[in-house]
Amino acid sequence: MEGTLGIKTYYSEETSLYKKFYTNFRTTFRNKYHEEDNSQPGINALRAYDSIGIITQAMEKLKSDGKSPKKLLKKILSSNFTGASGEVCFEEGQLSYDPILRIVNVVGKRYKELDFWLPGIGFSRNPGVKNETGYVGEISQDLGGRVNWPGDSKLVPKGWAMPTDEKPLIIGVPARTSFEKFVKVVDGKLPGVKNYDGFCIKLFYEVLKVLGYHLPYHFDPHNGTYDELVNKVYNKTYDAAVGDITILADRADHVEFTQSYAESGLSMIVPAKSEDSAWIFVKPFTIEMWLVTAAILIYTMFIVWVLEHQSNPEFRGPWNHQIGTAIWFAFSSLFFAHREKVYSNLTRMVVVVWLFVVLVLNSSYTASLTSMLTVKRLGPNVTDIELLKRANLKIRCDGDSFVRTYLEKVLNFKSYNIENVSSEYKYEGEFKSHRIAAAFLELPYGKVFLSHYCKQFTTSTPTYRFGGLGFVFQKGSPIAKDFSRAILQFSENGFLLSLEKEWFSPSLECSADVTDSSTTDSLSIRSFWGLYLISGATSTLCFLFFSMRLLKKYYRHRVDNVDESVWIKAIRVAKYFYLGDVVLVLREASVAPDL
Repeated sequence: MEGTLGIKTYYSEETSLYKKFYTNFRTTFRNKYHEEDNSQPGINALRAYDSIGIITQAMEKLKSDGKSPKKLLKKILSSNFTGASGEVCFEEGQLSYDPILRIVNVVGKRYKELDFWLPGIGFSRNPGVKNETGYVGEISQDLGGRVNWPGDSKLVPKGWAMPTDEKPLIIGVPARTSFEKFVKVVDGKLPGVKNYDGFCIKLFYEVLKVLGYHLPYHFDPHNGTYDELVNKVYNKTYDAAVGDITILADRADHVEFTQSYAESGLSMIVPAKSEDSAWIFVKPFTIEMWLVTAAILIYTMFIVWVLEHQSNPEFRGPWNHQIGTAIWFAFSSLFFAHREKVYSNLTRMVVVVWLFVVLVLNSSYTASLTSMLTVKRLGPNVTDIELLKRANLKIRCDGDSFVRTYLEKVLNFKSYNIENVSSEYKYEGEFKSHRIAAAFLELPYGKVFLSHYCKQFTTSTPTYRFGGLGFVFQKGSPIAKDFSRAILQFSENGFLLSLEKEWFSPSLECSADVTDSSTTDSLSIRSFWGLYLISGATSTLCFLFFSMRLLKKYYRHRVDNVDESVWIKAIRVAKYFYLGDVVLVLREASVAPDL
Protein backbone atom coordinates (compact mmCIF):
# COMPACT_ATOMS: atom_id res chain seq x y z
CA MET A 1 0.00 0.00 0.00
CA GLU A 2 3.04 2.27 0.24
CA GLY A 3 2.56 5.27 -2.05
CA THR A 4 -1.14 4.64 -2.68
CA LEU A 5 -3.40 7.63 -3.25
CA GLY A 6 -6.87 7.61 -1.72
CA ILE A 7 -9.74 9.85 -0.62
CA LYS A 8 -11.54 10.55 2.65
CA THR A 9 -14.59 12.65 3.41
CA TYR A 10 -13.58 16.05 4.75
CA TYR A 11 -15.14 17.50 7.91
CA SER A 12 -14.05 20.51 9.94
CA GLU A 13 -12.31 19.77 13.20
CA GLU A 14 -12.60 23.40 14.42
CA THR A 15 -16.31 23.53 15.28
CA SER A 16 -17.33 23.47 18.93
CA LEU A 17 -19.69 20.55 18.31
CA TYR A 18 -16.87 18.43 16.85
CA LYS A 19 -14.47 19.30 19.68
CA LYS A 20 -17.05 18.34 22.30
CA PHE A 21 -17.82 15.04 20.56
CA TYR A 22 -14.12 14.36 19.99
CA THR A 23 -13.30 14.70 23.69
CA ASN A 24 -16.19 12.53 24.86
CA PHE A 25 -15.56 9.89 22.17
CA ARG A 26 -11.86 9.47 22.94
CA THR A 27 -12.48 9.23 26.69
CA THR A 28 -15.19 6.60 26.31
CA PHE A 29 -13.32 4.64 23.62
CA ARG A 30 -10.06 4.49 25.57
CA ASN A 31 -11.80 3.33 28.74
CA LYS A 32 -13.54 0.54 26.90
CA TYR A 33 -10.85 -0.41 24.35
CA HIS A 34 -7.63 0.53 26.08
CA GLU A 35 -5.57 -1.89 23.95
CA GLU A 36 -6.40 -0.01 20.71
CA ASP A 37 -3.87 2.56 19.49
CA ASN A 38 -6.18 4.67 17.31
CA SER A 39 -8.99 6.38 19.20
CA GLN A 40 -9.82 9.01 16.56
CA PRO A 41 -13.52 9.18 15.57
CA GLY A 42 -14.15 8.52 11.89
CA ILE A 43 -16.75 9.89 9.51
CA ASN A 44 -19.17 7.05 10.30
CA ALA A 45 -19.05 7.86 14.02
CA LEU A 46 -19.75 11.53 13.27
CA ARG A 47 -22.70 10.65 11.03
CA ALA A 48 -24.13 8.34 13.68
CA TYR A 49 -23.83 11.14 16.23
CA ASP A 50 -25.59 13.60 13.90
CA SER A 51 -28.35 11.04 13.18
CA ILE A 52 -29.10 10.71 16.87
CA GLY A 53 -29.14 14.48 17.15
CA ILE A 54 -31.67 14.80 14.30
CA ILE A 55 -34.00 12.25 15.87
CA THR A 56 -33.68 13.86 19.32
CA GLN A 57 -34.56 17.28 17.95
CA ALA A 58 -37.54 15.86 16.05
CA MET A 59 -38.83 14.09 19.17
CA GLU A 60 -38.64 17.29 21.23
CA LYS A 61 -40.66 19.18 18.62
CA LEU A 62 -43.36 16.47 18.73
CA LYS A 63 -44.12 16.85 22.46
CA SER A 64 -46.91 19.28 21.78
CA ASP A 65 -48.11 17.77 18.47
CA GLY A 66 -48.44 14.09 19.41
CA LYS A 67 -46.20 11.14 18.57
CA SER A 68 -47.39 10.01 15.14
CA PRO A 69 -44.68 8.24 13.05
CA LYS A 70 -45.61 10.31 10.00
CA LYS A 71 -45.19 13.53 11.95
CA LEU A 72 -41.84 12.30 13.27
CA LEU A 73 -40.64 11.59 9.73
CA LYS A 74 -41.85 15.00 8.60
CA LYS A 75 -39.90 16.71 11.38
CA ILE A 76 -36.74 14.75 10.48
CA LEU A 77 -36.98 15.64 6.77
CA SER A 78 -37.42 19.31 7.66
CA SER A 79 -34.15 19.36 9.62
CA ASN A 80 -31.42 21.64 8.33
CA PHE A 81 -28.35 22.24 10.50
CA THR A 82 -24.58 21.92 10.70
CA GLY A 83 -23.51 18.84 12.64
CA ALA A 84 -20.22 17.27 13.61
CA SER A 85 -19.88 15.67 10.14
CA GLY A 86 -20.75 18.87 8.32
CA GLU A 87 -23.89 20.33 6.80
CA VAL A 88 -27.01 18.16 7.15
CA CYS A 89 -30.14 18.93 5.11
CA PHE A 90 -32.84 17.11 3.17
CA GLU A 91 -34.25 17.78 -0.28
CA GLU A 92 -37.34 16.04 -1.69
CA GLY A 93 -37.32 13.43 1.04
CA GLN A 94 -33.66 12.49 0.63
CA LEU A 95 -30.43 13.49 2.33
CA SER A 96 -28.68 16.14 0.29
CA TYR A 97 -25.11 14.89 0.32
CA ASP A 98 -22.38 16.50 -1.75
CA PRO A 99 -19.23 16.05 0.36
CA ILE A 100 -15.84 17.67 0.09
CA LEU A 101 -13.12 15.04 -0.38
CA ARG A 102 -9.57 15.12 0.95
CA ILE A 103 -6.78 13.46 -1.08
CA VAL A 104 -4.54 11.28 1.11
CA ASN A 105 -1.22 9.56 0.44
CA VAL A 106 -0.29 6.33 2.28
CA VAL A 107 3.15 6.56 3.92
CA GLY A 108 4.16 3.59 6.04
CA LYS A 109 1.36 2.73 8.47
CA ARG A 110 -0.15 6.21 8.28
CA TYR A 111 -1.24 8.67 5.63
CA LYS A 112 -0.67 12.33 4.97
CA GLU A 113 -3.35 14.71 3.72
CA LEU A 114 -2.88 16.57 0.45
CA ASP A 115 -5.30 18.84 -1.43
CA PHE A 116 -9.09 19.02 -1.39
CA TRP A 117 -11.55 17.95 -4.07
CA LEU A 118 -14.54 20.31 -4.29
CA PRO A 119 -17.74 19.18 -6.06
CA GLY A 120 -17.99 20.89 -9.43
CA ILE A 121 -14.58 22.55 -9.00
CA GLY A 122 -11.85 19.93 -8.76
CA PHE A 123 -8.55 20.27 -6.92
CA SER A 124 -8.35 23.10 -4.38
CA ARG A 125 -5.75 24.18 -1.87
CA ASN A 126 -8.43 24.85 0.80
CA PRO A 127 -11.90 23.48 1.62
CA GLY A 128 -13.51 26.54 0.10
CA VAL A 129 -16.80 28.16 0.90
CA LYS A 130 -20.24 27.11 -0.31
CA ASN A 131 -22.64 29.78 -1.56
CA GLU A 132 -25.86 29.72 -3.55
CA THR A 133 -24.07 28.77 -6.79
CA GLY A 134 -21.81 26.13 -5.27
CA TYR A 135 -18.34 25.91 -3.82
CA VAL A 136 -15.68 28.60 -4.16
CA GLY A 137 -12.05 27.77 -3.41
CA GLU A 138 -8.41 28.15 -4.43
CA ILE A 139 -8.41 26.06 -7.61
CA SER A 140 -5.26 24.13 -8.62
CA GLN A 141 -4.50 22.03 -11.71
CA ASP A 142 -2.71 19.24 -9.86
CA LEU A 143 -1.85 17.97 -6.41
CA GLY A 144 0.16 20.27 -4.23
CA GLY A 145 2.99 19.05 -2.04
CA ARG A 146 5.28 16.06 -2.41
CA VAL A 147 3.63 12.72 -3.15
CA ASN A 148 5.29 9.45 -2.14
CA TRP A 149 4.65 7.25 -5.21
CA PRO A 150 4.92 3.42 -5.12
CA GLY A 151 8.53 2.27 -5.01
CA ASP A 152 9.54 5.57 -3.39
CA SER A 153 9.65 7.09 -6.87
CA LYS A 154 9.91 10.86 -7.23
CA LEU A 155 8.41 10.79 -10.74
CA VAL A 156 4.69 10.80 -11.45
CA PRO A 157 3.67 7.38 -12.91
CA LYS A 158 2.48 7.55 -16.48
CA GLY A 159 -0.40 5.16 -15.92
CA TRP A 160 -2.31 3.82 -18.92
CA ALA A 161 -3.51 6.41 -21.40
CA MET A 162 -6.10 5.20 -23.92
CA PRO A 163 -5.07 5.67 -27.57
CA THR A 164 -6.38 8.64 -29.49
CA ASP A 165 -6.50 9.58 -33.16
CA GLU A 166 -3.49 11.83 -32.58
CA LYS A 167 -1.63 9.10 -30.69
CA PRO A 168 -2.91 5.71 -31.91
CA LEU A 169 -1.93 2.27 -30.67
CA ILE A 170 1.30 1.18 -32.38
CA ILE A 171 0.91 -2.51 -33.21
CA GLY A 172 3.77 -4.68 -34.42
CA VAL A 173 2.92 -7.27 -37.08
CA PRO A 174 5.29 -10.05 -38.26
CA ALA A 175 6.38 -9.02 -41.75
CA ARG A 176 8.01 -12.37 -42.51
CA THR A 177 5.95 -15.48 -41.78
CA SER A 178 6.31 -19.09 -42.91
CA PHE A 179 2.56 -19.59 -43.33
CA GLU A 180 0.88 -16.65 -45.01
CA LYS A 181 -2.65 -17.78 -44.15
CA PHE A 182 -2.04 -16.52 -40.62
CA VAL A 183 -0.37 -13.18 -41.39
CA LYS A 184 0.54 -11.73 -44.77
CA VAL A 185 2.15 -8.33 -45.32
CA VAL A 186 2.48 -7.07 -48.90
CA ASP A 187 3.24 -3.73 -50.52
CA GLY A 188 0.24 -1.59 -51.32
CA LYS A 189 -0.46 0.41 -54.45
CA LEU A 190 0.94 3.60 -52.93
CA PRO A 191 4.63 3.90 -51.99
CA GLY A 192 5.31 3.14 -48.35
CA VAL A 193 1.84 1.67 -47.78
CA LYS A 194 1.48 -1.92 -46.60
CA ASN A 195 -1.54 -4.19 -46.88
CA TYR A 196 -2.20 -6.65 -44.07
CA ASP A 197 -4.19 -9.85 -44.44
CA GLY A 198 -4.56 -13.29 -42.89
CA PHE A 199 -6.51 -15.13 -40.24
CA CYS A 200 -4.92 -13.21 -37.33
CA ILE A 201 -5.54 -9.83 -38.96
CA LYS A 202 -9.15 -10.75 -39.73
CA LEU A 203 -9.67 -11.85 -36.13
CA PHE A 204 -8.22 -8.53 -34.91
CA TYR A 205 -10.69 -6.60 -37.08
CA GLU A 206 -13.61 -8.66 -35.77
CA VAL A 207 -12.58 -8.02 -32.15
CA LEU A 208 -12.52 -4.27 -32.81
CA LYS A 209 -16.17 -4.47 -33.87
CA VAL A 210 -17.30 -5.83 -30.50
CA LEU A 211 -15.06 -3.80 -28.17
CA GLY A 212 -17.71 -1.15 -27.62
CA TYR A 213 -15.30 1.78 -27.96
CA HIS A 214 -13.12 3.39 -30.61
CA LEU A 215 -9.55 2.08 -30.69
CA PRO A 216 -7.25 4.01 -33.04
CA TYR A 217 -4.28 1.88 -34.16
CA HIS A 218 -1.41 1.78 -36.60
CA PHE A 219 0.20 -1.41 -37.94
CA ASP A 220 3.97 -1.50 -38.19
CA PRO A 221 5.66 -4.44 -39.99
CA HIS A 222 8.36 -6.13 -37.94
CA ASN A 223 11.26 -7.80 -39.72
CA GLY A 224 12.73 -10.13 -37.15
CA THR A 225 12.02 -13.12 -34.95
CA TYR A 226 8.94 -13.52 -32.80
CA ASP A 227 11.01 -13.18 -29.63
CA GLU A 228 12.29 -9.82 -30.87
CA LEU A 229 8.72 -8.74 -31.61
CA VAL A 230 7.61 -9.62 -28.08
CA ASN A 231 10.61 -7.78 -26.64
CA LYS A 232 9.62 -4.65 -28.54
CA VAL A 233 6.27 -4.73 -26.77
CA TYR A 234 8.06 -5.22 -23.46
CA ASN A 235 10.40 -2.24 -23.98
CA LYS A 236 7.41 -0.14 -25.16
CA THR A 237 8.58 0.25 -28.75
CA TYR A 238 5.20 -1.24 -29.64
CA ASP A 239 2.01 -0.94 -27.64
CA ALA A 240 0.87 -4.36 -28.84
CA ALA A 241 1.62 -7.14 -31.32
CA VAL A 242 -0.86 -8.96 -33.54
CA GLY A 243 -0.01 -12.23 -35.24
CA ASP A 244 0.51 -15.93 -34.78
CA ILE A 245 2.47 -15.49 -31.54
CA THR A 246 2.82 -18.50 -29.24
CA ILE A 247 2.10 -18.03 -25.54
CA LEU A 248 5.19 -19.12 -23.60
CA ALA A 249 6.04 -18.83 -19.91
CA ASP A 250 9.12 -16.64 -20.34
CA ARG A 251 7.24 -14.32 -22.68
CA ALA A 252 4.29 -14.05 -20.28
CA ASP A 253 6.67 -12.79 -17.58
CA HIS A 254 7.25 -9.59 -19.56
CA VAL A 255 4.07 -8.96 -21.56
CA GLU A 256 0.32 -9.48 -21.31
CA PHE A 257 -1.19 -12.17 -23.57
CA THR A 258 -4.83 -12.32 -24.54
CA GLN A 259 -6.92 -15.46 -24.34
CA SER A 260 -5.55 -17.94 -26.88
CA TYR A 261 -7.51 -18.11 -30.13
CA ALA A 262 -5.85 -21.31 -31.43
CA GLU A 263 -4.31 -24.33 -29.74
CA SER A 264 -0.57 -24.68 -30.03
CA GLY A 265 1.88 -27.53 -29.88
CA LEU A 266 4.75 -29.12 -31.76
CA SER A 267 3.92 -31.78 -34.34
CA MET A 268 6.28 -33.90 -36.42
CA ILE A 269 5.44 -33.98 -40.14
CA VAL A 270 6.82 -36.97 -42.08
CA PRO A 271 6.24 -38.53 -45.53
CA ALA A 272 3.24 -40.84 -45.60
CA LYS A 273 3.27 -44.43 -46.77
CA SER A 274 0.26 -46.34 -48.00
CA GLU A 275 -0.82 -49.28 -45.88
CA ASP A 276 -2.59 -51.31 -48.58
CA SER A 277 -2.30 -55.06 -47.90
CA ALA A 278 -3.00 -58.30 -49.75
CA TRP A 279 -4.82 -59.50 -46.62
CA ILE A 280 -7.06 -56.48 -46.32
CA PHE A 281 -10.12 -58.69 -46.90
CA VAL A 282 -9.75 -60.12 -43.37
CA LYS A 283 -9.37 -56.72 -41.68
CA PRO A 284 -13.07 -55.75 -41.51
CA PHE A 285 -13.36 -58.14 -38.53
CA THR A 286 -11.00 -58.58 -35.61
CA ILE A 287 -9.43 -61.98 -34.91
CA GLU A 288 -11.82 -62.52 -32.01
CA MET A 289 -14.74 -61.68 -34.30
CA TRP A 290 -13.62 -64.26 -36.87
CA LEU A 291 -13.16 -66.96 -34.22
CA VAL A 292 -16.54 -66.36 -32.59
CA THR A 293 -18.24 -66.28 -36.01
CA ALA A 294 -16.62 -69.62 -36.93
CA ALA A 295 -17.67 -71.12 -33.59
CA ILE A 296 -21.30 -70.03 -33.92
CA LEU A 297 -21.32 -71.30 -37.53
CA ILE A 298 -20.08 -74.76 -36.47
CA TYR A 299 -22.53 -74.84 -33.58
CA THR A 300 -25.44 -73.94 -35.85
CA MET A 301 -24.30 -76.57 -38.37
CA PHE A 302 -24.29 -79.23 -35.62
CA ILE A 303 -27.76 -78.23 -34.36
CA VAL A 304 -29.21 -78.37 -37.91
CA TRP A 305 -27.72 -81.84 -38.42
CA VAL A 306 -29.18 -83.07 -35.09
CA LEU A 307 -32.64 -81.70 -35.86
CA GLU A 308 -32.73 -83.00 -39.45
CA HIS A 309 -30.96 -86.36 -39.10
CA GLN A 310 -34.00 -88.53 -38.36
CA SER A 311 -36.48 -86.94 -40.73
CA ASN A 312 -34.39 -85.58 -43.64
CA PRO A 313 -32.90 -88.16 -46.08
CA GLU A 314 -30.25 -85.65 -47.19
CA PHE A 315 -28.77 -85.71 -43.69
CA ARG A 316 -28.58 -89.55 -43.54
CA GLY A 317 -26.35 -92.10 -45.13
CA PRO A 318 -22.60 -92.60 -44.76
CA TRP A 319 -20.74 -90.39 -42.32
CA ASN A 320 -18.77 -88.59 -44.99
CA HIS A 321 -22.00 -87.78 -46.82
CA GLN A 322 -23.66 -86.42 -43.66
CA ILE A 323 -20.66 -84.28 -42.71
CA GLY A 324 -20.31 -82.92 -46.23
CA THR A 325 -24.01 -82.08 -46.41
CA ALA A 326 -23.93 -80.28 -43.04
CA ILE A 327 -20.83 -78.29 -43.95
CA TRP A 328 -22.19 -77.37 -47.37
CA PHE A 329 -25.50 -76.28 -45.85
CA ALA A 330 -23.76 -74.11 -43.25
CA PHE A 331 -21.37 -72.35 -45.63
CA SER A 332 -23.89 -71.90 -48.44
CA SER A 333 -26.21 -70.20 -45.95
CA LEU A 334 -23.59 -67.44 -45.60
CA PHE A 335 -24.42 -66.47 -49.18
CA PHE A 336 -28.12 -67.46 -49.04
CA ALA A 337 -27.32 -70.18 -51.62
CA HIS A 338 -28.40 -73.31 -49.70
CA ARG A 339 -30.74 -75.66 -51.61
CA GLU A 340 -31.29 -78.43 -49.04
CA LYS A 341 -34.88 -78.81 -47.92
CA VAL A 342 -35.57 -78.80 -44.18
CA TYR A 343 -38.31 -80.91 -42.64
CA SER A 344 -38.40 -79.90 -38.97
CA ASN A 345 -40.10 -76.75 -37.76
CA LEU A 346 -37.41 -76.47 -35.10
CA THR A 347 -34.80 -76.42 -37.86
CA ARG A 348 -36.68 -73.71 -39.68
CA MET A 349 -36.65 -71.59 -36.50
CA VAL A 350 -32.88 -72.05 -36.10
CA VAL A 351 -32.23 -71.28 -39.78
CA VAL A 352 -34.38 -68.12 -39.78
CA VAL A 353 -32.48 -66.64 -36.83
CA TRP A 354 -29.14 -67.71 -38.35
CA LEU A 355 -29.98 -66.12 -41.72
CA PHE A 356 -30.79 -62.85 -39.95
CA VAL A 357 -27.38 -62.97 -38.27
CA VAL A 358 -25.78 -63.69 -41.65
CA LEU A 359 -27.61 -60.74 -43.22
CA VAL A 360 -26.27 -58.33 -40.58
CA LEU A 361 -22.74 -59.77 -40.80
CA ASN A 362 -22.69 -59.57 -44.61
CA SER A 363 -23.87 -55.96 -44.60
CA SER A 364 -21.36 -54.92 -41.94
CA TYR A 365 -18.48 -56.75 -43.61
CA THR A 366 -19.27 -55.25 -47.01
CA ALA A 367 -19.53 -51.71 -45.62
CA SER A 368 -16.29 -52.01 -43.65
CA LEU A 369 -14.33 -53.53 -46.53
CA THR A 370 -15.67 -50.91 -48.94
CA SER A 371 -14.54 -48.17 -46.59
CA MET A 372 -11.07 -49.69 -46.33
CA LEU A 373 -10.72 -50.00 -50.09
CA THR A 374 -12.06 -46.56 -51.00
CA VAL A 375 -10.58 -44.49 -48.15
CA LYS A 376 -6.88 -43.81 -48.54
CA ARG A 377 -5.10 -45.23 -45.51
CA LEU A 378 -1.88 -43.45 -44.68
CA GLY A 379 0.72 -44.16 -42.03
CA PRO A 380 3.86 -42.26 -41.03
CA ASN A 381 7.14 -43.29 -42.61
CA VAL A 382 9.01 -42.24 -39.44
CA THR A 383 7.31 -42.71 -36.09
CA ASP A 384 10.03 -42.24 -33.48
CA ILE A 385 11.93 -39.07 -32.58
CA GLU A 386 14.66 -41.19 -31.02
CA LEU A 387 15.20 -42.87 -34.40
CA LEU A 388 15.82 -39.47 -35.98
CA LYS A 389 18.40 -38.62 -33.34
CA ARG A 390 20.18 -41.99 -33.42
CA ALA A 391 20.46 -41.94 -37.21
CA ASN A 392 21.53 -38.26 -37.30
CA LEU A 393 18.80 -37.54 -39.86
CA LYS A 394 18.20 -33.98 -41.03
CA ILE A 395 15.11 -32.10 -39.90
CA ARG A 396 13.58 -28.70 -40.68
CA CYS A 397 11.71 -26.08 -38.66
CA ASP A 398 10.68 -22.42 -38.74
CA GLY A 399 13.80 -20.49 -37.85
CA ASP A 400 11.95 -17.32 -36.79
CA SER A 401 10.04 -19.07 -34.01
CA PHE A 402 11.08 -20.66 -30.72
CA VAL A 403 10.90 -24.16 -32.23
CA ARG A 404 14.61 -24.45 -33.03
CA THR A 405 15.57 -23.65 -29.44
CA TYR A 406 13.00 -26.16 -28.18
CA LEU A 407 14.36 -28.89 -30.46
CA GLU A 408 17.90 -28.30 -29.23
CA LYS A 409 17.36 -27.76 -25.50
CA VAL A 410 14.31 -29.92 -24.77
CA LEU A 411 14.29 -32.69 -27.39
CA ASN A 412 18.11 -32.76 -27.55
CA PHE A 413 18.56 -32.64 -31.32
CA LYS A 414 22.03 -31.75 -32.52
CA SER A 415 22.24 -28.23 -33.88
CA TYR A 416 23.90 -29.26 -37.16
CA ASN A 417 20.98 -31.58 -37.95
CA ILE A 418 18.43 -28.74 -37.72
CA GLU A 419 17.93 -26.44 -40.69
CA ASN A 420 15.61 -23.46 -41.00
CA VAL A 421 12.88 -23.14 -43.61
CA SER A 422 11.43 -19.72 -44.34
CA SER A 423 8.32 -20.70 -46.32
CA GLU A 424 5.69 -23.41 -46.19
CA TYR A 425 6.14 -24.04 -49.93
CA LYS A 426 9.74 -25.20 -49.45
CA TYR A 427 8.93 -28.16 -47.22
CA GLU A 428 7.54 -30.28 -50.05
CA GLY A 429 10.71 -29.86 -52.12
CA GLU A 430 12.92 -30.68 -49.14
CA PHE A 431 11.04 -33.93 -48.58
CA LYS A 432 10.98 -34.96 -52.24
CA SER A 433 14.73 -34.41 -52.59
CA HIS A 434 15.25 -36.55 -49.45
CA ARG A 435 17.28 -33.80 -47.81
CA ILE A 436 15.18 -34.09 -44.66
CA ALA A 437 13.44 -36.93 -42.85
CA ALA A 438 10.97 -34.85 -40.83
CA ALA A 439 9.72 -31.32 -40.27
CA PHE A 440 8.72 -29.93 -36.88
CA LEU A 441 5.89 -27.42 -37.10
CA GLU A 442 3.67 -25.76 -34.55
CA LEU A 443 0.30 -27.46 -34.45
CA PRO A 444 -1.71 -24.76 -36.32
CA TYR A 445 0.90 -24.70 -39.11
CA GLY A 446 0.92 -28.48 -39.26
CA LYS A 447 -2.84 -28.55 -39.78
CA VAL A 448 -2.61 -26.00 -42.59
CA PHE A 449 0.24 -27.91 -44.23
CA LEU A 450 -1.57 -31.26 -44.09
CA SER A 451 -4.78 -29.69 -45.40
CA HIS A 452 -2.93 -29.16 -48.70
CA TYR A 453 -0.55 -32.15 -48.75
CA CYS A 454 -2.67 -34.74 -47.00
CA LYS A 455 -1.91 -37.53 -49.50
CA GLN A 456 1.84 -37.07 -49.34
CA PHE A 457 2.52 -36.35 -45.67
CA THR A 458 1.12 -37.15 -42.27
CA THR A 459 1.81 -36.34 -38.64
CA SER A 460 3.33 -38.65 -36.09
CA THR A 461 2.58 -38.63 -32.38
CA PRO A 462 3.31 -37.45 -29.77
CA THR A 463 2.38 -33.78 -29.96
CA TYR A 464 4.08 -31.44 -27.48
CA ARG A 465 1.62 -28.86 -26.12
CA PHE A 466 2.16 -25.13 -25.52
CA GLY A 467 -0.02 -22.23 -24.39
CA GLY A 468 -1.74 -21.48 -27.70
CA LEU A 469 -1.63 -18.48 -30.03
CA GLY A 470 -2.59 -15.03 -28.76
CA PHE A 471 -2.17 -11.28 -29.18
CA VAL A 472 0.40 -9.37 -27.11
CA PHE A 473 -0.05 -6.19 -25.05
CA GLN A 474 2.05 -4.37 -22.49
CA LYS A 475 1.78 -5.48 -18.88
CA GLY A 476 -1.27 -4.01 -17.17
CA SER A 477 -2.99 -2.99 -20.39
CA PRO A 478 -6.78 -2.92 -19.88
CA ILE A 479 -7.25 -3.51 -23.61
CA ALA A 480 -5.83 -7.04 -23.27
CA LYS A 481 -8.74 -8.03 -21.01
CA ASP A 482 -11.26 -6.63 -23.48
CA PHE A 483 -9.63 -8.60 -26.30
CA SER A 484 -9.64 -11.77 -24.19
CA ARG A 485 -13.34 -11.32 -23.43
CA ALA A 486 -14.12 -10.88 -27.13
CA ILE A 487 -12.09 -13.96 -28.12
CA LEU A 488 -13.89 -16.04 -25.48
CA GLN A 489 -17.20 -14.78 -26.83
CA PHE A 490 -16.19 -15.82 -30.36
CA SER A 491 -15.21 -19.27 -29.08
CA GLU A 492 -18.50 -19.78 -27.27
CA ASN A 493 -20.80 -18.63 -30.07
CA GLY A 494 -18.97 -20.59 -32.79
CA PHE A 495 -17.74 -17.57 -34.73
CA LEU A 496 -14.07 -18.49 -34.21
CA LEU A 497 -14.70 -21.96 -35.64
CA SER A 498 -16.42 -20.54 -38.72
CA LEU A 499 -13.51 -18.13 -39.20
CA GLU A 500 -11.07 -21.06 -39.08
CA LYS A 501 -13.08 -22.95 -41.70
CA GLU A 502 -13.08 -19.87 -43.91
CA TRP A 503 -9.30 -19.45 -43.82
CA PHE A 504 -8.07 -23.01 -43.42
CA SER A 505 -10.36 -25.00 -45.69
CA PRO A 506 -8.59 -28.07 -47.18
CA SER A 507 -7.64 -28.38 -50.84
CA LEU A 508 -9.94 -30.22 -53.26
CA GLU A 509 -7.97 -33.45 -53.15
CA CYS A 510 -7.84 -33.34 -49.35
CA SER A 511 -11.55 -32.69 -49.00
CA ALA A 512 -12.09 -36.29 -50.13
CA ASP A 513 -11.96 -39.15 -47.69
CA VAL A 514 -8.43 -39.35 -46.37
CA THR A 515 -7.69 -40.88 -43.02
CA ASP A 516 -4.92 -42.07 -40.84
CA SER A 517 -4.40 -45.81 -40.61
CA SER A 518 -5.58 -45.87 -37.03
CA THR A 519 -8.94 -44.21 -37.63
CA THR A 520 -10.64 -47.08 -39.54
CA ASP A 521 -11.04 -49.78 -36.91
CA SER A 522 -12.00 -53.39 -37.50
CA LEU A 523 -15.40 -54.50 -36.25
CA SER A 524 -15.20 -56.34 -32.94
CA ILE A 525 -17.37 -58.78 -31.05
CA ARG A 526 -18.63 -55.91 -28.86
CA SER A 527 -20.86 -54.79 -31.72
CA PHE A 528 -22.43 -58.22 -32.41
CA TRP A 529 -22.50 -60.20 -29.18
CA GLY A 530 -26.23 -59.58 -28.88
CA LEU A 531 -26.89 -61.20 -32.26
CA TYR A 532 -24.71 -64.18 -31.42
CA LEU A 533 -26.46 -64.56 -28.08
CA ILE A 534 -29.87 -64.66 -29.76
CA SER A 535 -28.69 -67.17 -32.38
CA GLY A 536 -26.96 -69.42 -29.84
CA ALA A 537 -29.89 -69.28 -27.41
CA THR A 538 -32.40 -70.13 -30.15
CA SER A 539 -30.33 -73.10 -31.34
CA THR A 540 -29.87 -74.35 -27.77
CA LEU A 541 -33.58 -74.08 -26.91
CA CYS A 542 -34.55 -75.94 -30.09
CA PHE A 543 -31.99 -78.65 -29.31
CA LEU A 544 -33.32 -79.05 -25.76
CA PHE A 545 -36.91 -79.26 -26.99
CA PHE A 546 -35.91 -81.86 -29.58
CA SER A 547 -34.00 -83.89 -26.96
CA MET A 548 -36.99 -83.93 -24.60
CA ARG A 549 -39.26 -85.13 -27.39
CA LEU A 550 -36.73 -87.79 -28.42
CA LEU A 551 -36.42 -89.16 -24.87
CA LYS A 552 -40.18 -89.20 -24.42
CA LYS A 553 -40.62 -91.20 -27.61
CA TYR A 554 -37.80 -93.57 -26.70
CA TYR A 555 -39.08 -94.36 -23.20
CA ARG A 556 -42.55 -94.95 -24.59
CA HIS A 557 -41.33 -97.98 -26.64
CA ARG A 558 -38.35 -99.27 -24.64
CA VAL A 559 -38.29 -102.46 -22.51
CA ASP A 560 -37.17 -101.71 -18.94
CA ASN A 561 -33.99 -103.36 -17.73
CA VAL A 562 -33.10 -102.20 -14.26
CA ASP A 563 -29.70 -103.92 -14.40
CA GLU A 564 -28.42 -101.63 -17.17
CA SER A 565 -25.91 -98.93 -16.26
CA VAL A 566 -26.34 -95.25 -17.08
CA TRP A 567 -23.65 -95.54 -19.75
CA ILE A 568 -25.51 -98.38 -21.51
CA LYS A 569 -28.77 -96.39 -21.37
CA ALA A 570 -27.04 -93.35 -22.90
CA ILE A 571 -25.61 -95.51 -25.68
CA ARG A 572 -29.06 -96.93 -26.43
CA VAL A 573 -30.59 -93.43 -26.62
CA ALA A 574 -27.81 -92.33 -28.99
CA LYS A 575 -28.35 -95.49 -31.04
CA TYR A 576 -32.05 -94.78 -31.17
CA PHE A 577 -31.37 -91.22 -32.35
CA TYR A 578 -29.02 -92.47 -35.06
CA LEU A 579 -31.06 -95.50 -36.25
CA GLY A 580 -34.50 -94.08 -35.50
CA ASP A 581 -35.91 -97.53 -34.54
CA VAL A 582 -36.34 -98.87 -30.99
CA VAL A 583 -36.58 -102.49 -32.20
CA LEU A 584 -33.16 -102.33 -33.82
CA VAL A 585 -31.74 -100.78 -30.69
CA LEU A 586 -33.05 -103.62 -28.49
CA ARG A 587 -31.86 -106.23 -30.99
CA GLU A 588 -28.33 -104.83 -30.87
CA ALA A 589 -28.35 -104.13 -27.15
CA SER A 590 -25.27 -106.20 -26.53
CA VAL A 591 -23.33 -104.68 -29.37
CA ALA A 592 -21.44 -101.43 -28.93
CA PRO A 593 -22.84 -98.83 -31.31
CA ASP A 594 -20.67 -97.74 -34.19
CA LEU A 595 -20.79 -94.02 -33.72
